Amino acid sequence: MRLGIGSYTYGWHSGTYGWELTKDRPHLTAEDLIERAARFGLPVVQIVLRPALDEMDDTALQRIRALAEARRVEIEVGSTGSAPAQLRRWLRAARAVNARLMRTIFTQPSAGLARETAQLREVLPEFRQAGVALAVENHETSSCHDLRRLIETVGDPNLGVCLDSVNSLGRGEGVWEVADVLLPFTINLHVKDFTVTRGGTDMGFAITGAPTGTGQLDIPRLLARLHGYRPDASVILEQWTPLGASIEAAIAEQESWAVDGVRFLKPAIAALK
Repeated sequence: MRLGIGSYTYGWHSGTYGWELTKDRPHLTAEDLIERAARFGLPVVQIVLRPALDEMDDTALQRIRALAEARRVEIEVGSTGSAPAQLRRWLRAARAVNARLMRTIFTQPSAGLARETAQLREVLPEFRQAGVALAVENHETSSCHDLRRLIETVGDPNLGVCLDSVNSLGRGEGVWEVADVLLPFTINLHVKDFTVTRGGTDMGFAITGAPTGTGQLDIPRLLARLHGYRPDASVILEQWTPLGASIEAAIAEQESWAVDGVRFLKPAIAALK
């Protein structure tokens, strides 16, 4: 399996988290993310929403592709929703930077994902022609069972799952329930560690991000199970780093977490070979 970082490794710094808080400060560029992946010795970088590759012209995208090729880093891209126009914009960017995988996520889905099923059927022939796989990420707005049903109903070899280790907790679906349902279709994994703690009055729980390998996600078990299905899957480090006292502090903490996260994941993945 191929380990990478991406926009959601550095959510505060890339602007994918807290845009209203960070929109007036400099954000990481695509080139920044590629250079970081190269310094870590990682083969993949996943650029999701920000930097906005879909808004860049061909010249800018060609520069990004050239840098990625020079650094031997494969680019993956990420959009949202299933609207054909939106996916086609990102598909243009994917082609330009030689990405072979695009992630998308349904944050406002239709009942039973009926609309999404129809729209994906419309655009998937274009993805097949371009050689780009489309990975749909699980989300609390729909059940993992509905997502599996969509994958099976569409039945396209270029359509798979981006399995996020935490998102479905917001729907009351546990990590291993989601893994049982979706791992057979997973082509991309988002490793995001977390901690669950009781409230001060013992009523309710709080789910928060944790440095990779220190939380309650059994990462070696999850990696081993995915490896059994898809040994060529990409594994992207993502982080729910708390905001804390300031954006500057949050960005600094994200940097520290990323270093430790890569240090944890590299040998965990190497052990599976």
